[in-house]
Amino acid sequence: MTMLIHNVNIFTNNANNSLLKNHAVLIEGSRIAAVGEEKKLLAKNPAAEKLDGEGRLLMPGLINAHNHFYGTFARGISLSGTPKNFHEILQMLWWKLDRALDAEGVYYSTLVPGITAVKRGVTTIIDHHASPNALEGSLDEIEKAMALLGLRGLLCYEVTNRDGKMVARNGIAENARYIRKCAEAKKENPDHLFDGMMGLHASFTIANDTLASAVTVAKDLDRGCHIHVLEDSCDRELTRKQYGADIIQRLRDSGVLSDRSIAAHGIFLSPAEMDILAETDTISVHNPQSNMNNAVGRADIFTMLEKNILLGIGTDGMSGDIWPDVRSANLLHKHHLNDANVGWMEIAAMTLKNNPAIYQRLTGQAVGMIAEDYLADIILIDYHPPTPLSGDNIWGHCLFGIADAPVNTTIINGRVVMHNKQLIDIDEAEVAAKSREVAGKVWERFQG
Repeated sequence: MTMLIHNVNIFTNNANNSLLKNHAVLIEGSRIAAVGEEKKLLAKNPAAEKLDGEGRLLMPGLINAHNHFYGTFARGISLSGTPKNFHEILQMLWWKLDRALDAEGVYYSTLVPGITAVKRGVTTIIDHHASPNALEGSLDEIEKAMALLGLRGLLCYEVTNRDGKMVARNGIAENARYIRKCAEAKKENPDHLFDGMMGLHASFTIANDTLASAVTVAKDLDRGCHIHVLEDSCDRELTRKQYGADIIQRLRDSGVLSDRSIAAHGIFLSPAEMDILAETDTISVHNPQSNMNNAVGRADIFTMLEKNILLGIGTDGMSGDIWPDVRSANLLHKHHLNDANVGWMEIAAMTLKNNPAIYQRLTGQAVGMIAEDYLADIILIDYHPPTPLSGDNIWGHCLFGIADAPVNTTIINGRVVMHNKQLIDIDEAEVAAKSREVAGKVWERFQG
């Protein structure tokens, strides 16, 4: 299929933040074939399907670099008590919820936030999943829901010993199976929407033999690990108590840390530990809304960036929409440091540049820019700027205008998955009704 998008203002998100007027974008198949002068492209491609942007803003789709789809089913849930710290939040909410999931729960807890993602211009999601009582094939359920919506994703299953050795072994096997499945699909189609990596919960819940096995399998499959690191101080304290090791040294010695791995959160990293992440070129992801919600602290994103750690931004399952976390990051650090000037360029880089760089490094797929041969993951936004708009001030428009503007059209891998704010072949009310039914059953098991 060939499509030509015209009558748009194009934010390319290239190194110069170029903003193009009187230009058009030609899509052939799953990729951008050309970006050029509108008149010339229209004249050269008379047979292409035309999409009139009606003066809207055209920009690359957004990327969520750390997510938990299944967190959707925590919305409105009642706990049996009041957790006093993060470890108790894990025990009383998340570890009970993931044990209550069945395959249908995995599917619908993905589909609902996936709809939000498409509607809010998020085209790519790196997800981290757990469902020990519906483990085998769980990543296929996530893929099935995402594929229905047309979303791009990098998936993994959370390996941990908290549910026993057998479940830990099965978690490693699920990751390995899914990684191989995606590798075979990408041999046929390099632009295949999905890829996999080795998921790990956190150091304090992973036994030495499990950690060694997971890393061995990941290396054999040429993949990295996606792990939570120092989201709370309990990670350090319990790792020392249970394994007699310092967490970052343990992860480095075991081979978890590498340029193909994500160490999410990193709130309690010391400068010396950040140096180790930098030396190993390990990726990290900031999740401000979740961190504030759990009252676990503020990651020192500025020192991490100064040390050249590739640092992105994610939602940690709080929403299918990345903009609330971007805005939270903009406010959190200013408020905490009592400095209204911090974070401006850093958060812009994390959102617009680093998130695409993370996905490209881990999957080999070029996303996040409107340029020739990049994947055609692009969004049309109902944003008609009330003040002058340029490449120099685009971030101010993003935070205080584009973030609120409705997305009119979402295109992923060259496929229109939403147009005129209507999802293609998806009945949202029907999905929500079924999700309520499924979630009710999950809640019954949660409370049981």
